[in-house]
Amino acid sequence: MKQKIKQAVQEAYNAMYSALKDEQIYAIVLVTDGDCGSLYLTMGTEKSLINIGKEYGDNPENYRFLKDEYLHYDQTDMLEKVSRELLDKILYAEDKEFVEHQVMVHEVMSDTMYELKQEGVIDENIFAFISVTDDDMDEILELTSANRCNPNHPTLPAFIRNWQH
Repeated sequence: MKQKIKQAVQEAYNAMYSALKDEQIYAIVLVTDGDCGSLYLTMGTEKSLINIGKEYGDNPENYRFLKDEYLHYDQTDMLEKVSRELLDKILYAEDKEFVEHQVMVHEVMSDTMYELKQEGVIDENIFAFISVTDDDMDEILELTSANRCNPNHPTLPAFIRNWQH
């Protein structure tokens, strides 16, 4: 499963990067839901950040790390197929199996983003992390993965401060 997820994320990243390279991508997030039954990739760009600020009549910097406000999502079949496999695994899982599934998915997501950064697939200037929707694990996952994937990134201190408010 790890190789499938990594390959799917790499495919989605390459497609999105090609389509958005003129918009100055600043962040990429691999996201799952609380059940770990789906995956999607989203990117934040400087252009979309400015548009979000205008839309809300607010300082765009307030939305820099809010993955739910990113306007760009992957449109690739491979992540969709992986998501279907993940969903199939949890549909009939017992409690213990479900917890093991969650741990596995979070680890694979973190490993994938870390490895793609280390391998130079994800541009070193792009801030990468993982997250989860509708779950209290989002803070831990985001902070842990951001520290792991971006130890020397100039944006890391601001990202950490964002969680301290």
